[in-house]
Amino acid sequence: MAFFFPTPRLTVRPWRERDRPDLERMATDLDMMRFVTGRAWPADQIDEFMARQQRHIRNHGVCFGAVELAERMQVVGVAGMQPLEGTDFEGDFELGWWIWKDFWGQGLALEAITPFVTHARNMGLERVVAVIDPPNSASIRVAEKLGMHFERTVSARETVATREDKPACIYAMELARG
Repeated sequence: MAFFFPTPRLTVRPWRERDRPDLERMATDLDMMRFVTGRAWPADQIDEFMARQQRHIRNHGVCFGAVELAERMQVVGVAGMQPLEGTDFEGDFELGWWIWKDFWGQGLALEAITPFVTHARNMGLERVVAVIDPPNSASIRVAEKLGMHFERTVSARETVATREDKPACIYAMELARG
């Protein structure tokens, strides 16, 4: 079953085909993408992202989903969880978030990603990680507010093959079992 997480201001849900223009707006904006890949995404990369997230939904019930502003029914970001398959972090799930620049500084990233920590526990996961560009102090603050701790710096390519070969900070959180 796919996730659907309503929060006071947001709904985080799987992508729909009609969300593609919103994803394209974000993924082609250099301000938005400077900490994601450092470059705008071409159309084929946007399509591949959406297809990969649909595979994650089918295989794991979670993905990096659409963050929708509840009052406007407008997609304003990406948040969720995906497996780090075929990487040095095999078996781990990555928490990830990006919020459209018009909404930065409003606490939406933390609000969007928090339900996934509870969901990860409910899935029986032992830990989750976040892959963060070292200069991205806002995402580091979100990770720390979630209770994540800096683990080490790696090449981003070690986390997901489609990432650029540049430094990435790994923040991790062990999940209490019980």
